[in-house]
Amino acid sequence: MNLANLTISRLIFHEVYRRRDDRSQQPPSYGANITTLTQDAMDELRERITNATGSQSQSMEMTIVGFGADSALAIAHDLLAAPDDATFAAVSQRVADLLTSAQLSRNIPGGVLAVFSGTAGNSQRPVVGYIKAELHGGFRRGANLTVEYLKTLFMTPQTKLYKIGMFGYDGGAPRPLPDGWTASVYDNQMSASNRDGAARYFFEGFLGLDFPQSAARMTRKFYEGTSAFIRSAPVTEEERSDLLTGLYSYLRVDQAQSVDVATFANNYLDQNLRTNYRNHMQAEGFPTNAVAKDLSELQGKLKRRRVRFSQDVQLTASAAAFKDLIEIETFASPAGAATPTWTRITVHDHIRDQQ
Repeated sequence: MNLANLTISRLIFHEVYRRRDDRSQQPPSYGANITTLTQDAMDELRERITNATGSQSQSMEMTIVGFGADSALAIAHDLLAAPDDATFAAVSQRVADLLTSAQLSRNIPGGVLAVFSGTAGNSQRPVVGYIKAELHGGFRRGANLTVEYLKTLFMTPQTKLYKIGMFGYDGGAPRPLPDGWTASVYDNQMSASNRDGAARYFFEGFLGLDFPQSAARMTRKFYEGTSAFIRSAPVTEEERSDLLTGLYSYLRVDQAQSVDVATFANNYLDQNLRTNYRNHMQAEGFPTNAVAKDLSELQGKLKRRRVRFSQDVQLTASAAAFKDLIEIETFASPAGAATPTWTRITVHDHIRDQQ
């Protein structure tokens, strides 16, 4: 979801609590009124949101699966339709109730719930956001170097103890839900191997979202789009080989459970290629956020790498072998040669067999 130029028009805070020892719900504490922040505070909040939900591996486009009358999406619809601040505040209490109900385990901590509406993107489309931020302690320096301990800090730059759910509306004519809506989730554990664990209460139980059912197709789209970019990039053949090896490693060796344009660009591409790569992937229709990784449609392509030459010569090996055992160099061929460049291949191994 594109959150560039994010504006926040209405904002309110509630507090939700951990379940009691008998596992019964403890009702939330509702904020009474819309919150008015100073400009510095509002700028800081917007920066927290855009930094978290930008093109990072912990922020992911999701599929909306819950859109009934009491769903997080239906409440988002009602928040955008609220005619005044008092109505917005009243509707937002339903968000706190929904989150309280979704926190089924005693292991899930309470925290502050921020509910906001606004606009984002170049076209300034309507958005609604829900932030759950856990409270933590910290120190504040006062006058004359006095120090004060605060137990109710949240969303500071150093902590990852918050989750964000975003709903975006395309601004078109009213249609049955979820038509016209998109959703994304930020969670610092989203790409970890246990992504189906504790965070599920938030994105599924609370927000009514799930990982895209087309994850396999989107992973293949990432592979094909990135491969096409690498093959046409203005780099030497040695660099091209290294980039393709990097792509194979990123998909097969990297243990992350998502694929992300920004992560690949930052980890494998030189600075001068990154902008063109992002533009290429955007033109290919690949989202700026991470998508769940599913290699089921790429198993055949990723088992082995193949390098073909103009004549009837080819080199085939596993992706791991290309990464660890093979070096490819191109150099100018002698005068009068049929091609302007030749290729030197170094294999860090002995010949085991020949046919």
